[in-house]
Amino acid sequence: MDEDLGLSEREKELKKWNRPYRYQEFPKMLFRGTTTTGGRLEVEQRVVKSELEQSAAEEAGWLPHPTRAIDAETTRQEAPGLAAAERAYRDRVMSEVALREAAQADEGTARHLGAIPETPRRPRPPRSHKKKPAPEPTP
Repeated sequence: MDEDLGLSEREKELKKWNRPYRYQEFPKMLFRGTTTTGGRLEVEQRVVKSELEQSAAEEAGWLPHPTRAIDAETTRQEAPGLAAAERAYRDRVMSEVALREAAQADEGTARHLGAIPETPRRPRPPRSHKKKPAPEPTP
């Protein structure tokens, strides 16, 4: 029928694309912020074609908006610095024994510890509320 109307190739292509807009949820673009080795923040893009693929991607850190992806990466990059600052603040008020424990934990790992793992301690035996009988006088 197009040949009967005498449409050019361009007009045929435009006719193919000039349709009313109809919303389709998929395919959908997801974004993830990454920091390069040079320290520059970049946004990666990924196309998902189903809800199952989208949920798997979101569990891996992909987000539906590029601004949120940048904010999430910035927060992820700031977290170790914040943990180090909080640790330094807490270290100022620690006892000598606790400082030695912290130094020992730091020496045992190559990475920064934002919090020192608690050393398990043996629980105290419960106190008895019953009064012990008075010793009997010796004659």
